[in-house]
Amino acid sequence: MHVGPRDAYAAYSAAWHELASAARDQLLERSWADDGTFFDPEVPNGLVGREALDAYIAETHAEMPGLVITETSELQMLGNRVRVTWVAHQDGQQTYTGTDFIEFADDGRIARLTMFYDSTPD
Repeated sequence: MHVGPRDAYAAYSAAWHELASAARDQLLERSWADDGTFFDPEVPNGLVGREALDAYIAETHAEMPGLVITETSELQMLGNRVRVTWVAHQDGQQTYTGTDFIEFADDGRIARLTMFYDSTPD
């Protein structure tokens, strides 16, 4: 399977909005490398693989019902890397903003994603 970075990111982003585990699994299969790693302030040592990321997404939605994440920038590409900014809302209220830095595997799926919060609730 080979996907382009934009398609891989779109599927990854859609996975964050998919509450049904089976559908989320399909999106992560298309977007996330088998050994893809995810880092953010909540998991600074990282998560490895689709199952770990799938569980993290489900856990986040359980803790934050109604979470919606929307990109606030176009994908900024540099070689096999991307930077994108986003905003998260819960029940219509902005909760935080952030930036993702992404590297892609040879097959185009996400190999490494590092997320930083740009703002958090007071």
